[in-house]
Amino acid sequence: MTLDVTALDVTAELDVPHRPDLAPVGRQLDALAPVAARFLVPDNATARAAVAGLVVAAEVRRRGHETVAVLNARDRNTLGLRRDLLGLLALGVQEVLLLRGDKPDDPAEDGPLTVGAMLREARALAEEHDAPLTVGVVAAPGRDLPGWKRDADVVWLAPTFSLPAVTAWRERHADLTVPVRAGVLVPTGPDMARGVAEGMDLELPDGLVGALEEDDTAGVDAACEHALALRDAGVDGIHLVAVSRYREVAQRLSGLV
Repeated sequence: MTLDVTALDVTAELDVPHRPDLAPVGRQLDALAPVAARFLVPDNATARAAVAGLVVAAEVRRRGHETVAVLNARDRNTLGLRRDLLGLLALGVQEVLLLRGDKPDDPAEDGPLTVGAMLREARALAEEHDAPLTVGVVAAPGRDLPGWKRDADVVWLAPTFSLPAVTAWRERHADLTVPVRAGVLVPTGPDMARGVAEGMDLELPDGLVGALEEDDTAGVDAACEHALALRDAGVDGIHLVAVSRYREVAQRLSGLV
């Protein structure tokens, strides 16, 4: 099956290493660069220590790619946020995605910031240094966007396999003028599919778990078909979370059979 990726704006999320080795980042960049307009660098998304996002962002920039850096409120105070923003701007990173972050096991490890506070601080710092900075926030397809999140420059919709959920959200927010990037997740196996369905309240396509039990690359087809359906529905872009299936996804989206 050949897929047309015309006008498909892809932000590919990198799987950040949990070892002191940037080679996996390079392999993902090499595979996904033909189909991705930019790369999203996570920030210890699972509360498990990984190579620092600032280091990964520097590697992505060194290789000549546009970068979006995730900043979690959970792991920062105001000084840490400003430090990291200054570092990103010095690297030429001009876009960030602000997240709350998973709750830590120990409440004492939770940071004092909120996403709203981070948004205000990021705006103030960019203005202070006359630096261009695009700030994004996350929205859930099943919920209306809070008023304060409308101050963001980009809205990232959490992953779903439901095209009607995305189109309904867009219809409810027809007055929203900023770009919306819809999440597309690639299940890498039946256990992973069940886990994300439960943890993220996702409704999986009919038969997907069974297909994954027969062929653990079946999630590639489902994700790519959903990405193209989103494009045809008029979303501004997709946020692709390919995890370990990045090579297969890149090949499929490059138009290969």
